[in-house]
Amino acid sequence: MVSLALTASAQNNDLMNKLANQAVEQILVFEVGRQNLTKIIETTAWKMNYDSVIINLTHDKFLINRAFSPSTLQYRILLSMAQADSAVRLAAQGFWFLPPDSIPRYSRAMKAADRDLLKLFLYAVTQEIAVSKGAPLYDHVLPDKTFSKFMAWNLLNPGLASWYIMKDNPRTGRKSAIAWSVGFGLLDLGYIAFALAAGSEIDHQKETATPLMNLSAPQLGLYGALASRLAMTVGYFVDNDYRELKKSGYYFPKIERFDFDTKYTKYIPRPDKKKK
Repeated sequence: MVSLALTASAQNNDLMNKLANQAVEQILVFEVGRQNLTKIIETTAWKMNYDSVIINLTHDKFLINRAFSPSTLQYRILLSMAQADSAVRLAAQGFWFLPPDSIPRYSRAMKAADRDLLKLFLYAVTQEIAVSKGAPLYDHVLPDKTFSKFMAWNLLNPGLASWYIMKDNPRTGRKSAIAWSVGFGLLDLGYIAFALAAGSEIDHQKETATPLMNLSAPQLGLYGALASRLAMTVGYFVDNDYRELKKSGYYFPKIERFDFDTKYTKYIPRPDKKKK
């Protein structure tokens, strides 16, 4: 992680103008001074695998950067602190940013991902504050997802393997995890039923017939079941989000169950705009 003391007022103003209409999350941080909170934010960014933290000279604005390898997509969070009575108010604003210097390009999916990543970081901050006070919020981290256990479930039924890897992922809702698992499970049962069905080889007399078209119903069902297990195995290795969250050392429940009200922090939702 690289920490730089920069004023960069012009850049900050430009960013604020671009982000004026984006969603904002706010947190009140109690019993934590500004200097200590600066260190806490840096420590959290390091544990959450962010690449750099740029801090201005007054230590009240932060620009936290992360690159998603091997993609060229970068994610940045803009944080600002303001004194509010005995508490330090932390306002966070996240956005997608496509290099080199393009304006954030938002879609509905990106907005949802943006809110998820922002909430994950803020939730990690609350835990780091508690750790700095010697009273961790949790005595456990995210559970391991070992390949041996995954493959055991996957060989039995890809639906069970899907549930194994999705049930503890904070960004996957419980209903969504159940839906995907049931879908994969029923699909596999269909393949197996097709493979066990009695049938003779399809007779094609045309010389142009392909090997796949000459397969029997049991063979097609068997290949379908094997293909679904192979696809699930590839998905296990490709999806690194959960493993990175696991490495951070923080615990994350499902995002919809995040509670920012702790002994040292209080979450303040953004007030809804009045309808005209």
